[in-house]
Amino acid sequence: MNAKDLMTLKVDVANENTTVQEISAKLFAGEFNGLPIVDDNNLVVGIVTAIDVLKAIQKGKALYKFRAKDIMTPNPSVVKKDTSIDKIIDIMIEKGIIMVPVVEDHTNKILGIVTRLDIITEKLKEELTP
Repeated sequence: MNAKDLMTLKVDVANENTTVQEISAKLFAGEFNGLPIVDDNNLVVGIVTAIDVLKAIQKGKALYKFRAKDIMTPNPSVVKKDTSIDKIIDIMIEKGIIMVPVVEDHTNKILGIVTRLDIITEKLKEELTP
């Protein structure tokens, strides 16, 4: 099993210039604890998580004054469609992250994401299927 078997295809993303206020609303409304940040070509350039938003709040400025590019983790870990579950788990554990964007083989164009919950859900399905 690999990333293409696990990934969520309908991914909410934000642009580098999206306000942190807008990102916060997406995080609140969505099922993920972070958003991939993409450029105008839909290439992954960063990740913004709820922790990044909390750090921005600590700085005392209004969230609409920050842009994704101001608080994102640049050059995030990404995987290709054929990356194995074990490798994805290794990345998640090593980096302490909850999701990994899945990108096209020769670019960083986003295809989907794999979350910790995707992996755990798949493992539970495997164990419950006779």
